[in-house]
Amino acid sequence: MIVFTFYSNILTMGTLIFGFHHFFKYINIEKKMYEKFSINMMRSLICGTIAHEAYKNYYYIWEDKCLENKIILNNFKEYHSMFLSYFIFDTILLLYQIYLKIEKNIRLDLLFHHLLAITALIIIEYYDLYSISLMIGLSEGMSLVTGPKLLSMHYGKKYLTNIFIIYRLLYLIFVRMFFIWPSLIYFYNDVTLNCDKYKNDRNIFLVIFLILIIIHAEINWLHSGRKELTRI
Repeated sequence: MIVFTFYSNILTMGTLIFGFHHFFKYINIEKKMYEKFSINMMRSLICGTIAHEAYKNYYYIWEDKCLENKIILNNFKEYHSMFLSYFIFDTILLLYQIYLKIEKNIRLDLLFHHLLAITALIIIEYYDLYSISLMIGLSEGMSLVTGPKLLSMHYGKKYLTNIFIIYRLLYLIFVRMFFIWPSLIYFYNDVTLNCDKYKNDRNIFLVIFLILIIIHAEINWLHSGRKELTRI
């Protein structure tokens, strides 16, 4: 079931790109497959789904902190598999766009974000800390407007573009930086102190180190968003 979730999500993402491309080709926005509009609309839908599933199941993170309920554990494993498949597939897309010469330069900030996320998810899977995958998944709600923002910029809708940028900035500050990452540290500290199966592998310094890297990257995104607002 876990393997099926991984590959079915990849198939879903490929189908979305195919569908969006033919729609945008019909309305003369795109000419080639894997151009930015169809890919970014796919990102919006998938990231929105990832965030929605995380919010929907957030209660169970705290209800079963030690993941002793097998049904919750299996649901979290499936979620983890879906989440990991997105980052692997999208990282391949970033590189493939360069290979096809659709994009001249790779977005290094996005590539770094994806590689860091893949590394974190692999570590989570190794230690069976699947609740943390769900907590990280909340952060993807920021990308819900990625595709719509690109379209509004294409059509010169400055007011709407500003709304999308402000949404991203507010989500970045108040949801990701002020809520998710502090909650994740608190949760990890709690479960590795109180759950027997996690005690021996406790490494709070690694978790804090990874989150500091994330926050550093997000501060750069914050400055980038503010500059974007002044340019529009």
